[in-house]
Amino acid sequence: MEATVDARIVECLNCGKSRRLVAGTGPGECSRCGYVGWAESESLTETLRRLLRDRPVERRRLHVAG
Repeated sequence: MEATVDARIVECLNCGKSRRLVAGTGPGECSRCGYVGWAESESLTETLRRLLRDRPVERRRLHVAG
């Protein structure tokens, strides 16, 4: 019997390329555009995708709630 590996789909916040991640691994740099910002695909709406991609890279910041 094979072990089930928990995987999730993330997408680059710059160009939209999707990538499957296995639990415990990080996506690293996007192979298409080199950007390192990712989000789980199921958490993004089309409106949010457009807003993120339209914002200049230097204005994209991660805000952590504390």
